[in-house]
Amino acid sequence: MKIYSEKDLIIVFVFSSLLGVGQIQENLKELLPKNQELSGWTIRDSIEIYSGDNLFNFINGGADIYLEYGFNEAVKCDLINPDSNQIRCEIYRMTNDSAAYGIFTFNASEKGMAVEAGNKALLYDHYIELWKDVFYIRCIAEGQGYNSTDTLLILAELISNKIAAQGKEPALTGTFNLENTKVKNVKYLRGIIGLNNVFNFGHGSIAGYSEGIACNLDDKMLFTFAYKDAYKCREWFASAKGKMQMNQKFTDLLPIETGFSIKSKTGEYFCFKPYKRFIIVIKGMTWEEAMPVIQQMERNLDGI
Repeated sequence: MKIYSEKDLIIVFVFSSLLGVGQIQENLKELLPKNQELSGWTIRDSIEIYSGDNLFNFINGGADIYLEYGFNEAVKCDLINPDSNQIRCEIYRMTNDSAAYGIFTFNASEKGMAVEAGNKALLYDHYIELWKDVFYIRCIAEGQGYNSTDTLLILAELISNKIAAQGKEPALTGTFNLENTKVKNVKYLRGIIGLNNVFNFGHGSIAGYSEGIACNLDDKMLFTFAYKDAYKCREWFASAKGKMQMNQKFTDLLPIETGFSIKSKTGEYFCFKPYKRFIIVIKGMTWEEAMPVIQQMERNLDGI
C-alpha cells in the first residue's frame, strides 16, 4: 500500500477544492438560457462569474448588501436577438434560501407586479426579478420593437424551471399574519445596511440581532428583531433604550410595562417591547394604539 506524504495530501486537497469551485460555477452557468433556448436569442460575448469580494467588480457600491445577507457567487450574461435588442441575465447564488429571499425583498419595490415564477416574482416596466430556493434572479431588457414583457416572463420561467428545489420563506415572516390587516413592502433583514435602508434608528440603537423583518401598515411601520436567546434580547433591549434616550432626534422616553415609548422631534411615536428572544418595534403609534398589534405579533412569535 502506498503511503502518501503530507505534501501529497495538500496537493490533492487543493486540487479537489479547485475542482469543487469549478463545478459550482459550471452548475450556476447551466441555469442560464442556452443559445436559441429562448427562441431568437443568443448569448453575446462571454459569461462572467463572480464570487466572494470579487462581487465588487460587478456591483460597484452595491455589493455590501449581498455580502451582508450571505453571498456565494453570481453569474451574468447578455442575450441578444437579430434586432440587436438585449437582455441582461443575472443569477445570484446566496448562502441559503433565507438570504436569497432577503435580497429579493431588499430590491423589491411596490411598483412591481406580482407574477407566477419561482417562489416569488415581480415584473416591472423593463425588468423582472424573482426568488427561488437559494437563488435571486434579475433579467433586464434593453431596446424597443419587441414585447419585452412576454419575453421576460418566458425567460424567468425558463430559468426557474431549471431550479429543482423550492426553498421557503423565513419563519419570521409569520410575525405579520395579522387579523383583518394586510401589510405591504415586507423586508427581511440580516444587518445594519439593510435596516438603515428601511429606517435609521440611530447609530447602534438596533444591533446584535440575528435576523429581522419589517413592513408597512398603512402609514405605520412594524419591526421584529430576533436574537440568539432571551438573555441576549434583554441585553440589546437595554442598549436600545439607552441609545434612543441619548439620541437628540428623540424625546419624552416613557417606560411602560416591560417596554417603553419614545417620541421623535417631529412628533412621531415609537413603541419598543421585548418578547422572549424578540424585540418588537412599532413606528407611528402610541402605546395604547400599538398594544393590540403587539399582542397579535407576540401570538405569532410563539410558533417561531
